[in-house]
Amino acid sequence: MKKANTYLLSSLTIVITTLLHVSIGKLPPLGKLLDPFHGFWQNAATQPLPPSPPVALADLQDSVTIYFDEHLIPHIQAQNDADLYFAQGYVTALHRLWQMEFQTHTAAGRLSEILGTQAINFDRLQRRKGTLYAAKNALQNLEADSVLWSLVQAYTAGVNAYIASLAYKDLPIEYKLLDYRPEPWTPLKIALLCIKMADQLNGYDESLGNTHALQCLGKEKFSFLYPEQVAGQAPVIPKNTPWNFHPIPIKTAPSTIAAPIALQTNLAQTNPAYGSNNWAVASKKTLSRAPYLANDPHLALHLPAIWYGVHLHSPTVNVAGVTIPGMPGVAIGFNEAIAWGVTNAAWTLRDWYLIDFKDATREEYHYDSLLLKSQSVIEEIKVKNKASFHDTVVYTHLGPIVYDESFSAQHQQHNLAMKWVGHQPGNELRTLYLLNRAQNLKDFEDALQHYHVPAQNFAFASVQHDIAMEIAGHFPIRWKDQGRFIMPGNSAAYAWQNFIPKAHHPKIVNPSQGYVSSANERPTDKTYPYYYLQYCEEHYRNRRINQVLNQAKNVDEKTMMQLQNDNYNLPAQENLALLLGYVDTTQLDASQQEAYQTLLDWNFQNEADQVAPSIFKAWQEQLNAKLWGALHKNGISVPRPSLYHTMYILRHHPKSPHLDLGEYDTLQALISDAFKQAVQALVSWEKVHHKPYQWGDYRETSIQHLAKIDPFGLQKLRVNGGEYIVNANNGCYGVSMRLVVS
Repeated sequence: MKKANTYLLSSLTIVITTLLHVSIGKLPPLGKLLDPFHGFWQNAATQPLPPSPPVALADLQDSVTIYFDEHLIPHIQAQNDADLYFAQGYVTALHRLWQMEFQTHTAAGRLSEILGTQAINFDRLQRRKGTLYAAKNALQNLEADSVLWSLVQAYTAGVNAYIASLAYKDLPIEYKLLDYRPEPWTPLKIALLCIKMADQLNGYDESLGNTHALQCLGKEKFSFLYPEQVAGQAPVIPKNTPWNFHPIPIKTAPSTIAAPIALQTNLAQTNPAYGSNNWAVASKKTLSRAPYLANDPHLALHLPAIWYGVHLHSPTVNVAGVTIPGMPGVAIGFNEAIAWGVTNAAWTLRDWYLIDFKDATREEYHYDSLLLKSQSVIEEIKVKNKASFHDTVVYTHLGPIVYDESFSAQHQQHNLAMKWVGHQPGNELRTLYLLNRAQNLKDFEDALQHYHVPAQNFAFASVQHDIAMEIAGHFPIRWKDQGRFIMPGNSAAYAWQNFIPKAHHPKIVNPSQGYVSSANERPTDKTYPYYYLQYCEEHYRNRRINQVLNQAKNVDEKTMMQLQNDNYNLPAQENLALLLGYVDTTQLDASQQEAYQTLLDWNFQNEADQVAPSIFKAWQEQLNAKLWGALHKNGISVPRPSLYHTMYILRHHPKSPHLDLGEYDTLQALISDAFKQAVQALVSWEKVHHKPYQWGDYRETSIQHLAKIDPFGLQKLRVNGGEYIVNANNGCYGVSMRLVVS
């Protein structure tokens, strides 16, 4: 009996010990995680960073000095560039290793290795979009550039030196929770980060929605609801700016601009809420008589933070600003002579084609009178604790087949290929390398010659008192409406003709108005001779910035910071009186009367403790649903007209037959009822949440953890600002960094 008990106890001990060291479901090995000497307890202990981290001296050529300021920004000084970038890689990994690696797994379509089967479809999409293919092409460009290749290798060696120093107890908490270890850093991972940002910022388009809308609404109504340029725009490059070049002749458009296709599914796309503000103010408008530059990129907010602050100093460079963790150099910042900042130009750089394969083997496809051969690539997606998943991606000369009968929400049997500038990127790291060292306007312009993707508005200021704005990228030459819809892939008539020469890109230098600015509005007015598509346009932030800068005198850093934090609701100021005029106040109950009066008294500031912004937002949502809800019947993906164009229609075309009033006899009845229902929704919100519908509470703002580990994120933040506001935020999107440079 005693032997049996001993055997049972030993067996139980072995079983428990085994279970504590293996993953069960989504749980990591609890024995390792709970180990007080090596597990998560080690991550809970807060220790001050040393003034200089223990960089592996054997890997350095000379002395390196690193210190952290009060914001924990590292200031790195080295005697040569190899040591400088080695130290940058080491220190960035010290703070952000897990983030760096997780994002490269995201870009490469490898999340299933970490998260399991739940990530397979995401990984399939990444592989089918060709992000890894694009990164390998970007890597070839880096390898061909001997200067860049040496700094990429140095940076990579620095990251790996830090990884080599880590025992299990030293790993960031995410590795322990998700039960994996860091793998060696490689130059390919740096290229993947470049492509990830390109896909994130230029990975959205409206061709599917436009194709649906054109088929469902007809050409006349489509043109009315979705004009490519609306009245009252204030483009990045001021109106009537002369173009000092002779444009390349453009081929005539074919008679059919869209493929004869009826789709019932959505293309997976990046949220178009990504925006940004930047501007530069000339010396003649500043108190110090030196120019200023400001930049605040608006992106998906997450923890760890998107950007990593750094100061790099060697005999060849002295630059400070922010970088994307895992990439060498400074992406946005300043040196002793210039400053630069970027916003998303939202210039469409990818098109969709319907491929006409010869047969079900998809080995050949029709292209005019030819049969072209395709290439099939078997993608192995490794899955945590499961067998690998294999997917076949078919490549054509127009790009990879992203959607087909095996990968589509509705299993539509359509082979859709994606042609993207990012598949053949330029040398974006060369652009940053040169910007970090630029000394004047010419250096700035030369640096942008290497830049392809994503399309960006680059603002510039220098100690020589120059300011400038240039839209940089690699832009296809298009006939009118080319790429606005899904196109036939069986004819060269729909192929890109060429690319707009760099010398023909929109730019402005030292304008008479004394400033340049951009906030994701349209780059040019109608005089620009090349046709282009912009998938997402801003109509309010940019004009508000221009209003303030037009009136500003004796600008200083306080002026710049106040403008970055500007909460003025220009949409409300321009449109509220029109909307209120439609409301029949005699038909309002007490709560609606109170809300109406609140809007009348509003100062148009979107501040957290006000209720007026909540009323205006709720009214917008109700009005949008009533005016454009029919566009989404039967689940077909059709974009809704923008707020700006909606208000333009209500102001100038209120009796248009293209306005679908649904159950309402008049526009007044619709707008008035939308107001009543908005207030009712807000009153219901108050009852549920047991507090007033103040803007900071009603419009919840959050910052998610990158792996969506909820306790590591920040929820229900009370902040000022909002959508269409210079101080921009909307849900989990918002200002990711602010920079002001004198």
